[in-house]
Amino acid sequence: MTALGLLALVVGILLIVVEAHTPTAGIVGAGGALLSAAGVWMLFAADGAGSAIAVPVTVGVAVVGLGVMALAGRKALVARRLPVHSGPESLIGTNAVVRNWTGSHGQVETAGGLWRAKVEFGYEQDPEPSEGESVVVERIRGLTLSVRRREPWEWSP
Repeated sequence: MTALGLLALVVGILLIVVEAHTPTAGIVGAGGALLSAAGVWMLFAADGAGSAIAVPVTVGVAVVGLGVMALAGRKALVARRLPVHSGPESLIGTNAVVRNWTGSHGQVETAGGLWRAKVEFGYEQDPEPSEGESVVVERIRGLTLSVRRREPWEWSP
């Protein structure tokens, strides 16, 4: 019984570590917390400790483990809804300044770098964008930004 309790405790801790490295919104970690509590129960029961010690310790391990996993799972779910703050995806919706333009392609500067750009929409009947004009990044395909003309209501004061 002691070996089984120790095995359950170790596997439970491993499941919690797995949860830390591959977030599953607390599901694997909660299983690990419950398995750890079961392992603690088996260790206390095998040692001959009475229920007066085994029950509170087991419940305490389970409550703390499940509480931590619930908090971690909630944080993971909230983090999925946050906007991207790094990488190329963070450029979508940002301002870019036209550096040069010929036909339907050109170069724009945004986030401290020059990017190849093409017109998304907003220039069908209007002249092509001119140097120094501000445009909005709509989409990213590879290393090319799709841009559109800034609407009048989008100008910041």
